[in-house]
Amino acid sequence: MKHPKSNKSLSQKLVWHMKVLAGAILITFLFSIILQRKIFHDGLLSMFVISFIQLEVFVWLGKKFFESLKPDSPDFKKKMIIRLLQFYLGVLVIALLMFIVVYTVQFYINGEDFAHYLSNIINMEMKGFFIATLIGFTFGALFFFYVSWAEALKRVQKLKEEKLVFQYETLKSQVNPHFLFNSLNSLSSLVKKDPDLSEEFIQKLSSIYRYILENKEKEMVPLSTELEFVKNYFYLQKIRDEEKIDLKIEFSETENILVLPVSLQLLIENSLKHNSATRKQPLEIVVHFEGLDKLVVRNNLQKKTQLNSSSKIGLKNLNERSRLILNHEIEVMETEDEFVVKIPVKIDSK
Repeated sequence: MKHPKSNKSLSQKLVWHMKVLAGAILITFLFSIILQRKIFHDGLLSMFVISFIQLEVFVWLGKKFFESLKPDSPDFKKKMIIRLLQFYLGVLVIALLMFIVVYTVQFYINGEDFAHYLSNIINMEMKGFFIATLIGFTFGALFFFYVSWAEALKRVQKLKEEKLVFQYETLKSQVNPHFLFNSLNSLSSLVKKDPDLSEEFIQKLSSIYRYILENKEKEMVPLSTELEFVKNYFYLQKIRDEEKIDLKIEFSETENILVLPVSLQLLIENSLKHNSATRKQPLEIVVHFEGLDKLVVRNNLQKKTQLNSSSKIGLKNLNERSRLILNHEIEVMETEDEFVVKIPVKIDSK
């Protein structure tokens, strides 16, 4: 059974392909009138096939060229102009290759003499090709530039909205009375029993809030700093729950790897919140890599029979941030034995 989200994605792709098909039909008729002075002619089908394939390829190519551009970056205009030039150079080469292939096949099917192949394609067909290309690029450049700019602005605005939600939810989840109450209770008992440990507890508690305040505005942070934050957070939980919970980080190399801020902590907090833990059946949380670009957080599934009310916005918000910043969504899987979340990471090339 397919997930509703995958059905929605499939439906969106189908609608997009139908739009490309409609655009190919419109372009075919337009070029037929301009080049042939009539709509229906012998080369109509081949012109339509070329137009449709070109549109599909060019739209895919355009997304690859422009989806990572951000209007709020200082050199956005320069990058946009460079990308446009690269895009249209690539489009011209691909269009020319497609034209030659289709024309050659048609030339062969019609059984024409290949002695006239070069003269026909240079003197007659290339003229039409360049006229069509010039017209298409003139309108296409303006249209594609506008669409790319609008999409980039839309992504930035959406990201700003998600940042506001993230900041609110993060602060709300960390500074909630339940978290503070447990931390202060633990601290109160430590002050009497172990003053040295209580001082370390205070330092780690302070570092948690410092990390949130320093990084809540950032899109990405080094994995090493996120891990340090997670270890401090888990340290506080470990003092209270002792042998009931365990965190295993199964890697040591974190150089040049960036993650979304508070992403790992959110997943670990979810594990602690939604699962029971006892000394006989401890909750085990494992963090490891899958390949080079995915960080995995998994825990044995021991669902609590009663749960506190939750906004359930944590994973949704993390998924949206991941999609907008990294162009990849998180993966959530649940089996009878474990709960697994995979989040994308970024390799810093600097």
